[in-house]
Amino acid sequence: MVTENVHNYYETLLKGLINRDERFQGKSQDFVEDVICVTLNQLPAFYVRFDVDATFYMSEGEILQIEEKLKNALETAIDKIEKNPD
Repeated sequence: MVTENVHNYYETLLKGLINRDERFQGKSQDFVEDVICVTLNQLPAFYVRFDVDATFYMSEGEILQIEEKLKNALETAIDKIEKNPD
């Protein structure tokens, strides 16, 4: 049985943020993956089948709150990894 649709909602949003963030240009794969792990470990698990289904049932306030939590966690992770590169 394959369950490719089930994923952490935050992970999808985070990868989108990282792909648009110029600070990641030229960074190593290790750096990016460390930042992803540290960021996601700060957030609650939020597994969904389809992102559109999750957002359909959320208010605009809830969506903005999720985005803010994610951005804060990302900033913390970048700072932590840059200070402790090994």
